[in-house]
Amino acid sequence: MQQSVIYSILIILLTKRRVSRDYLAERFSVSKRTVSRYIGVLEDAGVPIVSSTGRNGGIKLADDYMIDKTFLSESEIGRLKDALDKTADLYGDKINLAISEKLDAVNKTREQDNYAVKQDQLYIDCDYEQAAMLRPKIKTLSQAIEQRRAVEIKYTDARGYVSYRTIDPYTLVFKEGAWYIYAMCRLRGDFRLFRLSRIHDLRLTSKAFTKIESKLTEKLELEYYNEIYVELEIEFFPTVLESIMDWLGIDAVTERGTKYIARAEVPLTDALIKRLLSYGSSIKVLSPLELRERVRDEAMLMSDIYK
Repeated sequence: MQQSVIYSILIILLTKRRVSRDYLAERFSVSKRTVSRYIGVLEDAGVPIVSSTGRNGGIKLADDYMIDKTFLSESEIGRLKDALDKTADLYGDKINLAISEKLDAVNKTREQDNYAVKQDQLYIDCDYEQAAMLRPKIKTLSQAIEQRRAVEIKYTDARGYVSYRTIDPYTLVFKEGAWYIYAMCRLRGDFRLFRLSRIHDLRLTSKAFTKIESKLTEKLELEYYNEIYVELEIEFFPTVLESIMDWLGIDAVTERGTKYIARAEVPLTDALIKRLLSYGSSIKVLSPLELRERVRDEAMLMSDIYK
């Protein structure tokens, strides 16, 4: 009984927004002290309830509070939709249909949470481990971007240096197979790209910010222009054909006997070395000579480790 009354109070607050303790006490045939105890249970569960006194006083939910979509289970939503369908003919309006569509939207939104990013114009999925790490970060950053609120992060850079920063997030960026947030760093007073995998202890704050000209495109182009590019030529077995085409493009690949050759212009970075090594013995670097030697030397070091 107590649990059902507490849920009922929450539903009333969601629909009426403001009620008095006298109203709730009469509604559920309990004392005002019991009502206060139930309100305390809701507050302990994280429901933001605001109490005020005076002529227009009472109990209400915080203005920005919305019930979580997991409040109703799939079976409960199904039962509600079934009841709505069976009673639709009793009314001369389309309210039942509207409610049913809203319930469908709840389930659709619940399904979308299984992906890092899913919109009508953009759909990006990733492997389970990466998605589990990315989802909460992307969700918080997306909220911060939409509401223009600063975010506090603990960040580890490429050299392993750890710092605590407050950033104003502008744009989520997918670059070279990794997710970044393009943001104004209040510590540095300039725009930076922060890799999401290096962000820890992400926290949305109440600090608002005003957007200024960010020049994201120029920032990304500058990073690409500063890289050294080489003409890569590799020989590989059919077992990695699909992966190579996904990476370099189908136009870069030609068939040679029982193997394949791929040629493309790529940036000469540590990430390139790691990618080539990840193919193991299924791939052989033909040129340039400098890259071929770097891959060979790294492979020899790996071999020495396992001797």
